[in-house]
Amino acid sequence: MKNLILGLSLCLFSLNIKAEPNAAEIVKKADLKRGLGNISHSFKVTITNKGDTKIEAYKVSFRDMNASLSEQLEPERARGRKMLMKDYDMWLYTPNIKKPLRISLEQKLSGEVSYGDIAKTNYAEDYDAKIISTEKKNNRDMYRLELTTKNKKVTYGKIDYIVDKKDFAPIEAIFYALSGKPLKRAEFLEFKFIAGNMRSTKMVIHDFLLPDKISTLIFSEHKPEKFDDSIFNKDSLEF
Repeated sequence: MKNLILGLSLCLFSLNIKAEPNAAEIVKKADLKRGLGNISHSFKVTITNKGDTKIEAYKVSFRDMNASLSEQLEPERARGRKMLMKDYDMWLYTPNIKKPLRISLEQKLSGEVSYGDIAKTNYAEDYDAKIISTEKKNNRDMYRLELTTKNKKVTYGKIDYIVDKKDFAPIEAIFYALSGKPLKRAEFLEFKFIAGNMRSTKMVIHDFLLPDKISTLIFSEHKPEKFDDSIFNKDSLEF
């Protein structure tokens, strides 16, 4: 009888233990806190750089994590510039040039912001992940992960990633070039309820070597929107 009671107690105890997610699951959940996954949608992103009064604004149309079109709204002189991203390929169109130019995801868009920072957010698909440690800071339990690139077409070669253990919200990331050089640090802030999930609407990027160089991205005006596949064709950028 004693052994039976002990056995039942152990079973109940094991049922109450929640299985720890693996690294890939953590990154996939965190991706949804930084974007809208595979929901076809649009949003506005406004970029400001510390010490620079110029504001840049873009409307970004996402068909899914692998296809997006960004159109510049501000400043007025740059209105009409477009950036098309399909898988790992990206093209820039300007009314002055008339023909789309091939660009890379890691090229600078504004300040510390790269094209890939607003056009591609799929860490779960682009990187292999492993849990380095679990930590506690400011009464907050966190996962520290290392993300290493699956190919050389992505924006960054490696990412040191900190994710909240309770709700899988991204907290901070350090981005490295393919060469291994640390480039910048990002904070994910101001989570708001959008399309059924709490998502970050502010990203603050610090230059890794020059921390006073700061770029701030504000994401707003999210809305579900369906797009014709033709707008994600680079040949349509000419018109």
